[in-house]
Amino acid sequence: MVTPMSLLEFGPRSWFSSRVYGIAQNGAPIGEIDCAWLREEGTIKIGSASYSASREGLMSGAFFLAANGQRLASAEKPSALHRLFKVQIGGKTYTLKGASTFGRSFVLTEDDREVGSIAPQGFFGRQAKANLPDDLTLEARAFLIWLVVVMWKRQAKTAKSSGSSGDN
Repeated sequence: MVTPMSLLEFGPRSWFSSRVYGIAQNGAPIGEIDCAWLREEGTIKIGSASYSASREGLMSGAFFLAANGQRLASAEKPSALHRLFKVQIGGKTYTLKGASTFGRSFVLTEDDREVGSIAPQGFFGRQAKANLPDDLTLEARAFLIWLVVVMWKRQAKTAKSSGSSGDN
């Protein structure tokens, strides 16, 4: 059985910043993700609705999406060593994981079956695309995108710190 999917395109709103990401569907803007400067948290706006995405605590691998004090989705990162999340959305369990060891692409699986993907568009581009199941709400799809952005930011921070340490 093939899961119907929709393509969302996203990328930083400004060339000089990677804090606010615009999200578009079929070329039309539908929302944005505003990432916090210091912590792994953000605000997701879809239309006029606003959602908070956050990490449970500094040392926790738990993340969640909430609106009006109610949790809508959660994600657990079981290992600091792997780019992998166990995600709970609407009673279903998904796995969001890196498509390869070092790449920036991610795949979404349900019961070990690939049901979606999130990947950069081009090698050097800052724009990306998310091909995710239609049965997920837009805010849930934006939460998955936010999780990937968090991983990309971690990857960039690690690359920057290892590059500036003089070990080249």
